[in-house]
Amino acid sequence: MAKENLPFFFEEVVAGGNVSTKYRLSKIDFSKQSPIQKIDVFSTPDLGKVLVMDGMVQLNERWEFTYHEMIAHIPLFSHPNPESALVIGGGDGGTVREILKHKSIKKVDLVEIDPDVIKTCKEYFPSVASKIMDPAVSIYNEDGKNFVAKKKNEYDVIIVDSTDPYKGAGNSLFTGEFYSSCGEALKDDGVISVQAENPVYDSKEMERCFREIKKAFPIVKPYVSFVPMYPSGFWVFVYASKNIDPSFKGDESRIKGLDGTLIYYNRKIHDAAFVLPSFLERLMSLI
Repeated sequence: MAKENLPFFFEEVVAGGNVSTKYRLSKIDFSKQSPIQKIDVFSTPDLGKVLVMDGMVQLNERWEFTYHEMIAHIPLFSHPNPESALVIGGGDGGTVREILKHKSIKKVDLVEIDPDVIKTCKEYFPSVASKIMDPAVSIYNEDGKNFVAKKKNEYDVIIVDSTDPYKGAGNSLFTGEFYSSCGEALKDDGVISVQAENPVYDSKEMERCFREIKKAFPIVKPYVSFVPMYPSGFWVFVYASKNIDPSFKGDESRIKGLDGTLIYYNRKIHDAAFVLPSFLERLMSLI
């Protein structure tokens, strides 16, 4: 389809309205106002389908692996033998897909507050949501903050794959109280990863995320990834634990078992992700 025949555009606005990214659309596949948020699915000429919630891009088919692999495999390979995992948010299923690549995993609890997100992604993003109905996965449609508060010493890994901090449905997932509950839900050698926005357009939100999680965990480390589907393309995650450092655990056979299934993450990336550019290192030293 020629570009001149593609009249539809979607514009994502960030930085308090000062910066925007415009997407040329070939088709509007789906649009619904759920009881919680507005959900849209657009087809694009170059990025495949794009998932948008409350006007913010959540993923596109072409580059989603850059985010899902890094939020999942950094904590999973930092744990010596992960068997149980909790995903809070992540209703698109991408993080669940990555978790289940690890043969040691026996149980995954997925807590997604909006059932319409799961339904939409199963229909329009089957490659992302491919493992969401796996027998090892239990789905709970409730607030992640309330869910995790009821759990004690249960999980090896918790992954907070939420919408943007302090916006919409993900607002309750970026507080010291929530992170304290996560600490109690983790086993003593458990680890957690959290998406923490970017330091280019949302540095204040990123800083607040780190301040809150430091109230709950003694080990807190930022790590970064190139995620071109989000504004700036430079994304920050939090690794945290009560007593486990984020180094790669176990022998190389753990990652060799995933050969052919990984597109972004590799053994060298695991270490390199914790190397920060100087401006971000300085910013983190002030938090």
